[in-house]
Amino acid sequence: TPSQSKRAAMHKGNHYNRTLAILRGKPVLFSSMIFASGMLLTACNTTGDTQVAKDWSDVTNRDWRLASVRDGTRTLTPDVPIEASANFATDGKVSGSSGCNSYVGGYTQYAENLTFSPLVGTRMMCMGDAMEIEDAFNRATLRVAGWTMDKSNLVLTDTTGKAIMTFTAPKP
Repeated sequence: TPSQSKRAAMHKGNHYNRTLAILRGKPVLFSSMIFASGMLLTACNTTGDTQVAKDWSDVTNRDWRLASVRDGTRTLTPDVPIEASANFATDGKVSGSSGCNSYVGGYTQYAENLTFSPLVGTRMMCMGDAMEIEDAFNRATLRVAGWTMDKSNLVLTDTTGKAIMTFTAPKP
């Protein structure tokens, strides 16, 4: 009947008005809850990775030791006596060992971006696994596009953000 539908509409309107009245007094509380939730999610680290502040000055003028290098689908890990390394000087030069040969070259770093200029190096013959590390190291430097810190390790990444070279922190 028409009077029943009119009463239902009024009831619906009253419910709507009561809900609005309740919410009108709560915007600060609601906004605070949203802000607190966001802060909690930001503070939580579900991956378990501890990231260190990305400050390039923590990287420069230190002898970083290569821990691993990705070469295609393989990850290679140098074993003693193979010691690949990198030292990034504050003037944009990089030097070190690529496995058994020494190298020198330049780099450009801006924020999280990092690229190498072509490196020049000695051309000694490397024995055993040293040549494999040497070749992988040299190919990887051509693909470096960025950097990050993972705990105390320096991680050089490609254009997709995948780690291609990981260096351990130098001993104090």
